[in-house]
Amino acid sequence: MKQEIHITLRFNLATGKVNLNEIVYRLKEIRDALMLEVLKKILMSYDDLIVERLSKTKVYGSKDRKGLGRHIRKNEPENRLCRGRKVRKRGYRQEPRNISTVFGGLKLSVRVVECCRCGARYSPLLTALDIEPYARKETNFEHEVIESVIDTNYRRLIDGRSIDISLGGIHNIVVGSDIGETFQETVSTEGLSAIMADGTGVKQKGGNKGELRAVIGITKGGRVKPLGCFVNTPWPEVEQRIKHRIKETDQYNIPFVYDGEPGLDDFLADVAESQRCTWHGPRGFYHSLWQDGLKKKGSQPYTDKMKQLIGIELPEGDFEILKEEDKAQVRNKYETSKTEIQELIKTFYAKGYDHGATYLEKLSNRLFSNVELWLETGVIAPKTTSLLERVFREIGRRLKKIAWGWSDKAVTNISKMIMIRQYSRDEWKKYWKKKLGIRGYFNIQIASVQITGCHNF
Repeated sequence: MKQEIHITLRFNLATGKVNLNEIVYRLKEIRDALMLEVLKKILMSYDDLIVERLSKTKVYGSKDRKGLGRHIRKNEPENRLCRGRKVRKRGYRQEPRNISTVFGGLKLSVRVVECCRCGARYSPLLTALDIEPYARKETNFEHEVIESVIDTNYRRLIDGRSIDISLGGIHNIVVGSDIGETFQETVSTEGLSAIMADGTGVKQKGGNKGELRAVIGITKGGRVKPLGCFVNTPWPEVEQRIKHRIKETDQYNIPFVYDGEPGLDDFLADVAESQRCTWHGPRGFYHSLWQDGLKKKGSQPYTDKMKQLIGIELPEGDFEILKEEDKAQVRNKYETSKTEIQELIKTFYAKGYDHGATYLEKLSNRLFSNVELWLETGVIAPKTTSLLERVFREIGRRLKKIAWGWSDKAVTNISKMIMIRQYSRDEWKKYWKKKLGIRGYFNIQIASVQITGCHNF
């Protein structure tokens, strides 16, 4: 069905005085009102067309009525659908249907028909548009609210964007989202160069402190691949959920990079090789020496020595065409560093620096996984958690301002929304296209824009 909407806009400008900013400002003022009127006319026209086809079955065949007129049989306890598709017109509903849209509140008078077969009265437009019986908003409205919540807090959302919704309504949309059950597709380790995990604190209901834990993958192109967000969930349970999403490959193991978070030493041990962050490692080393009684002046040489030993730079470029002397240089540096770290551990034990020796001993086997991976496969993997720290900054600067007092589900949902929208934009768009039912069944273009003199001038 092709139709045209003719819009007449009347404007008056002060010649020689008006500027571009004022014209754009006024157009923005009428934008939503104009779109509401266009939406209303389209729906009224569609309503007329549906009723016309269902009431004149001699003119319109079954193909013309396909997908129209679905309704529950009258007095049917099991909610079975009626097979009748012929109706009688019965006017309009007593009260207009109120629906919240991204353009504002829509009040629409909806036709009512009576089925000639079972006698049920219903509004065929609502079923044709997939509008639930008690729905008061369309899903684009939910999309707009969630996008806004990701960017700002609730109060600014209402005051700044003029979205007609209460604080409780926004919260219900976030909590009721199905985002927690989506984005569970399998991720192959073959496309990743590393996996990272960490946690951060969040304030929750009753003033309690909760723990938000996130797991991400790093693609070979250096991009973040969100794997999951969890609130107040033990690391073993997080590990099991992540394992369900990861498809293992036999080609090589990838490093699991972490900053020493308790409970992560053997995280994903079946899938990845543990790699301690080469930034957090020396930082923790300094604190362990401080426990042994060494001040900064005394521990600084050891800390600097450790940074030098683990700071192995890997050559860029195709591993296959690198010169053998370049590979040998990395291998020699790797073996020398491991040997010197073992000597340093013996020195610490001899001097009575037990905390420093124990810390370095636990750390030594987890500092060179990225180098070992490169020597074996040529894949350059991250050696710090800087990308994950950036992810937490993105989540934290929003979450810690807007999520105070939230439940576990609410914090999980909003943090997952932030991660996916920020780092998986294509998947985010696909999710909303599917949720909104965008299948190419409606298109609208601007046919022409003309200007004519007003007869009142």
